[in-house]
Amino acid sequence: MALVNPFPPMVLGLEKMGFYLYLFPFLLTLALTYGVLSYALEKQLEKSARAVISIVAGFFVMLFSFFNPGIVAFFANTFGYTLIAGAGFLVMLILLGLVGMKPEDITKNEKAKWAMTGVIILIAIIIFTVSAASAIFGSEFIEGTEIWTIALLIVILGFSAWFVTQTK
Repeated sequence: MALVNPFPPMVLGLEKMGFYLYLFPFLLTLALTYGVLSYALEKQLEKSARAVISIVAGFFVMLFSFFNPGIVAFFANTFGYTLIAGAGFLVMLILLGLVGMKPEDITKNEKAKWAMTGVIILIAIIIFTVSAASAIFGSEFIEGTEIWTIALLIVILGFSAWFVTQTK
């Protein structure tokens, strides 16, 4: 008897039931809104008020999802590319560890700290731009453009700025 991979039917089943289009954006909005309100307005708003505001915002996102199914592609691309970038950072930390550098060594210099922060912000902007463009124009748009060349150029410029700002 051949073993069948259970994951593709499970993922497709979740997609057919609308989990990705309705439930997951609702839950993400609920969690983010409640977390931000709890952090920023914990003393000004009661817990029940924060919960109601978060639930209402989540339902508006569900309505938005109904009219804009591209939100699924946006979230899938955003979290997918973020995972790829995170794996790249992990590999970078491993390689730096192999040559004896610790993450704290990178941020000792104030200029290097700002350069690294700038690189991280640029990578986040690239991920958001690629995800939004893919959701709006389709994946063919991303595959057919020079976005990866630009991303590599920005990474190289970031590492160059970091290297130049290091003092000995």
